[in-house]
Parts: sequence; C-alpha cells; structure tokens
Amino acid sequence: MSDQRSTRRTVLESLVGVGLGAVAGCGGRQDGSTSVTARTERPETATATERTRTQTPTPSAGPREACMDPVGCLSFDTPPERWVANAGIYCDMGVALDLTDRLTGIGSPRRFYTGYYDQLPGVTLNKDDYPALARGTRMPKESFYAADADVHLIDPVWLINTFSWTRADVREITENVGPFFGNYIRERHDAWHDYRYYGLWEAFAKVAALFGRESRYEKLDAIRRDLTEAVRSRLPDERREVLLLRPLGIPPRAYFPQYLDDSVSDYQWGVVEVRDVLEGSGVPRWGTRIDYEGIAELDPEVIVMETQFADDFVLEDSFREYILGVMRDDPVAREVTAVENGDVYAGGINYQGPLASLFQVEHAAQATYPDEFAGDRLFDRDRVASAVTGEN
Repeated sequence: MSDQRSTRRTVLESLVGVGLGAVAGCGGRQDGSTSVTARTERPETATATERTRTQTPTPSAGPREACMDPVGCLSFDTPPERWVANAGIYCDMGVALDLTDRLTGIGSPRRFYTGYYDQLPGVTLNKDDYPALARGTRMPKESFYAADADVHLIDPVWLINTFSWTRADVREITENVGPFFGNYIRERHDAWHDYRYYGLWEAFAKVAALFGRESRYEKLDAIRRDLTEAVRSRLPDERREVLLLRPLGIPPRAYFPQYLDDSVSDYQWGVVEVRDVLEGSGVPRWGTRIDYEGIAELDPEVIVMETQFADDFVLEDSFREYILGVMRDDPVAREVTAVENGDVYAGGINYQGPLASLFQVEHAAQATYPDEFAGDRLFDRDRVASAVTGEN
C-alpha cells in the first residue's frame, strides 16, 4: 500500500468508532448463534462530544465528513480512491460520479445491470473487468482483502444478517482494509433494518459527499427533477392500476406479487403515481406465489414484470412479445384485462441506482400511459453523460 493510500485510509478510519458502535449493537450471530438484532447509534444520537464535532462547520481547507446510518461518520482530508459496492444501487452511484477507474470489486455482478450505459456517450463499464466479492451464497472476507478498497459502499448490518458475518468480522475488515459506508435501501420489509431508511437520491447525495463529487450529484439531481416534472405534468387525471410481478422461471411457473411502496426498488412507480392493484386485496405482502387464477381475480389494467438479476430474460427486448404469448396461450390468463389489451411490460431491474432510475422512470411512464408517452424521450441522454463525465 502506498504512503498516500495509507494516510488516506488512516483518516477515513478516524471516525469509524461511530460506525462500529452502530454495528456493535447487532447481537446474536457472534460465536455461532443465529438470532440477529440490528441496533444503531445514529449521528444525531451520538455523544455530546461527537455531536459537537459533527455540527461544527468544517473549514473548506480542512477535513471533511460524510455521514450515513447505520455506519455513522467518516472523516477525510482527501476523498477515498479505491472502492467496492455490492450491487446495482451503489455501483451505479459510483458510475454516475465517474469513479469506474477506482472500482476494485463488485459484490454481486448479476444484480448490476449496465445496459443503460450504452445510451450515454462516454459512460462505460464492463463488469467482467472486476472481480466478484460473492462466492455463491457466501461473501467471504478474503474477497475484501483481495479487493483492497479504501471504502466499502456496503451496509455492514446487511452483511451480518445476510451472510452470517459477525461484529468481529466487520471490525476486522474495517481495521485491516477499509471502513463501510452504506445503507441497504432496496426494500423496506426486513425486520433487522430498524434504522433510518434513505431514498435513492438521499443516499446518492451522501456517497457524492464522501467522494467530493457534489457537483456531479447536483447536475444529475437537476435532471431527475426535470424528468419528474416532465412526467407528472402530463399524467392523466385517472391513474392506472398496476400489478407488479416477479416471474418464477422462464417460462414462468408462477409469480411473486410485489406490493408497491416508496422503496428504491419501486422508485419509478412512485414517480408515475400508479395505483397498486394489490392494495386491499388480502394477498400477503411477502413470501407468496400467485398463479393465473389469482391474477385473474385481481384483473389489473397493467401487468409489469421486474427482476433482480441483470441477465434475466425479463430485460430483453423480446420479453413483452414472449410473455404475452405465454399468457394468451393460457385459458385463464388470456381473460385478464391487461393481457387482453396487450398491457404487459418488462419492468426493469429492482437494483436501480440514479442513472438506471432515469431510464426506468421513462419506461414506466411509457408502459403505464402509452397514449401520452409512447415513443417519447423524456430526458436528454447527452446532458446526463456530460454531467457524469464532467464535460459541462
């Protein structure tokens, strides 16, 4: 490790006690037991000394701070260089901040869709160039040592609850490799996530602050606001009913119904303000499969299929024709309003970062209100690319 990186890492870890204090509240899996409870000590509930430090304005030439639950605050003189992230949400943030040359590993490449970058001049990333941190169903510490990142854009509480890490594991990687800076924001239903939940662009702002790339964030956020206004100003008075499904297999053997909420995975549906046909239906929120009889009972106006894997068939251009054919061949499914009218669409990937979300908002508007938006480009690709590459 170079002296410069060693100095930067030392500074990054100067406040890591806050983050480890948060993770230290996660009991249960240490020493082999299986029950885990996440507890956080948020920056706003820190000690008096920490509150004073956090609230004191930082001189522009001095150390900077970036804070995020559940890890707390990181302080640095110069931004971190080498970084890793788990999946599409935080990986896409790094791409949006033009940090691909500093990426040293991807937790789960299958959950990071890069196809949208083809529409952004000068924005590229080949996932094959980066090692995967995950090994099947494991996320071994050895992968973190090999990646040798200055910072890990991963929620350590998620690691504890998903991969059976212990507090000692988190501390080991923090002290020997680099600190964690992340909050698992894809969905809201996990019982262990009892600390603050950030919206997509809230979390993106914090990552931008960590890397000192606030100007890129501000330009992209302006594009997001313009896109949201462009969509909502043209929405019809009558909002359409949507059924969001996750197919089980190709061809689908069944479907997982997905309630719409304000989580990152459903970001685009909030922008287009659709109505969720599952609300009030009595269908359980989690762990339920639904067949064509169940779909027919709901009888949605629009059906949208989402995925969490970037290489799934659900993202291919031919998906709509394929799945419509499958449904129209079924004597029950063909009677559903959405199938009868051809209103069945691909919904994209639910691990969406800021760049992916722009494309998926546009697609959601086109799919749910085709009479108003079909064929329209709702944001300027060149403007996005220029914001990412720093050319404007």
